[in-house]
Amino acid sequence: MTTLDEATIAELEREDLAHLLHPQYYAPEHQHPVIFESGEGVWLTDVRGRRYLDGLASLWNVAVGHGRAELADAAAEQMRKLAFTTAYTGFSNEPAIRLASKVLSLTYGNMGGIFFTNSGSESNEGALKTARFYWNLKGRTGKVKLVARERSYHGGTIAASAMTGLPPFWKYFGPLPPEVVRATRPENLECDCTPNTDGECACWIEAAIEREGADTVAAVICEPVKGAGGVFPPSDDYFRKLRAICDRHEVLLIADEVITGFGRTGHWFAMQRWGVEPDIVTVAKAITSAYVPMGGFIVSREIMDALQDLPPDARFMHAYTNSAHPAGSAVGLRNLRIFEDEGLVERAQRMGDRLGEGLRAAFGEHAHVTNVRHLGLMAGMTLVRDAASGEAYDASEGIGGRVARHMREEGGVITRFVGDHIVFAPPLVVNEDEVDTILDATRAAVRAATEG
Repeated sequence: MTTLDEATIAELEREDLAHLLHPQYYAPEHQHPVIFESGEGVWLTDVRGRRYLDGLASLWNVAVGHGRAELADAAAEQMRKLAFTTAYTGFSNEPAIRLASKVLSLTYGNMGGIFFTNSGSESNEGALKTARFYWNLKGRTGKVKLVARERSYHGGTIAASAMTGLPPFWKYFGPLPPEVVRATRPENLECDCTPNTDGECACWIEAAIEREGADTVAAVICEPVKGAGGVFPPSDDYFRKLRAICDRHEVLLIADEVITGFGRTGHWFAMQRWGVEPDIVTVAKAITSAYVPMGGFIVSREIMDALQDLPPDARFMHAYTNSAHPAGSAVGLRNLRIFEDEGLVERAQRMGDRLGEGLRAAFGEHAHVTNVRHLGLMAGMTLVRDAASGEAYDASEGIGGRVARHMREEGGVITRFVGDHIVFAPPLVVNEDEVDTILDATRAAVRAATEG
């Protein structure tokens, strides 16, 4: 490990601020960024030599942990042999073919094919386009709308931003596509649903479909667990009810498993937990554990059959230069082998239970914490001024940021806050002691921010 002197670090900070536009950029919060130099397992080291426990798998994606030489070797070997070639119709490559077959063997039993992308945003954009394409093939040309949910996150393209149910992602980027509509709480709601951990019910989506007219709705998109919005798992019957709603109204169900896919919830894919099969699944992040950018959307056999039997004037004109990238596919194959060799899907459930139970033991009856929640190896909790009354903190107090900052600066644990929600999703390789380090840092940070 090498570290940099302060003069070099200061110069890097100046160049970074001057030239590099960052995701969710806001210059006043980027004057002195943490500049990472190396990583190993769940640990990251910055250019000053300080170590941090990566409590969010960086962005939910470094599933097998940092510093996996076998993934670097897989990329290097493939790049030496064939770094890239087009995968447009008429051309292919062995790693992409084998990765497609591998992913299909792990996912839902009704799935039939996969289109590889570069990111989750592209995957969700492609899923919407494919849903529209499918209905056009069926002669249902009016079915163009997509129903999305509040507090969801689906990406950064224009369409994916419209799908996202978090208003800060819309501001200054409008107008957004009007065909993407939001499922909100119906007026005079009467239902027998068990609400999700954020209060939403499946009937909200049915109300949105009926409001718009089922003959205009192509698909519904849902994260099995609302991740970037604060980690909100569903009720046990939510997706079974939603599957029935979509079937009843002849609407496709898109599962956004960009975060939950590949083991995060203790299953290879999240809806397997409830015995529900979607029509389209979007993935990214853990498919390569972020060692190279890659994503995809997986389609049911029914949709795949339709795409295999197109009329001459209906070529599927959806394409990315880097789709089915040979080096990315080679890394994906080796990454999924690590999952199987090390039992990481099962490990996610065990470590997730330890994390969830530890959070409930620490904060289940806390004066300033409510709604402690987890599913597999992802968890969240909500900070409030008074748990008994439910009184929230004023947004100007920045309670979530204060807790996350204390965790990083004093506890050496990096995680994420969403308003007043603190969320956790460490790499799947995390061990018991490292989970306990996360819990210790969280306890200390909440105490300092709420009682200090």
